[in-house]
Amino acid sequence: MNVLSFSDSESRYFIEKTVRDLIAAKETAQAMEKIGAALGSYTIFDLQYIGGGIQREVGKLPNPYRRCYQPYSSDLLNQYHAFMTKYRMNCFTAHPFKDPELWRTYWDITPVQCFVKSRSPNDPFPQLEHPMTKLFYRLVYGYVMLIEGGYGHPIGMPFPGGAVIRRDGDKVLCPIREKERDFPTALCNFCPAEQDPEYR
Repeated sequence: MNVLSFSDSESRYFIEKTVRDLIAAKETAQAMEKIGAALGSYTIFDLQYIGGGIQREVGKLPNPYRRCYQPYSSDLLNQYHAFMTKYRMNCFTAHPFKDPELWRTYWDITPVQCFVKSRSPNDPFPQLEHPMTKLFYRLVYGYVMLIEGGYGHPIGMPFPGGAVIRRDGDKVLCPIREKERDFPTALCNFCPAEQDPEYR
């Protein structure tokens, strides 16, 4: 069954069980197994719908920004495929979480965040607002940021106005890192990138 066909009650059950399992994980290998099991529930149809939704959103952007941003728009699915390759090959290493409290906070707020409505009720693509679509993002980037130490946006990704995610020595600097502080559930608040001082 396609998870994007789940009812709200089916989605809530799946999300809450997944979150309980992830909070209960003692180390990274166990967490990766739980993330992989959850992501493995998404069918090719679900993935095509998520990918198509991203491309529709990109298509709304004005040029020349759209042309600059397009190569970075597939980061979510690229990260998903990289993770699933490791998962299927059982390439897990067991380490303590870098920040156990941050890990717990990230998952504690996930069930509520997955059901927040941010699009018009008349949206022609309601699956983009589906709780399981939002869970997909949080599963992928929970792994990327909190286990791998990666970033919520790929390095080099441009923002309107010309700012980019950039590397400066051993730091990655983001022009909007601190602008999401008023939204505590935003993925940016869990990203290891630092605020770019040029855009404070």
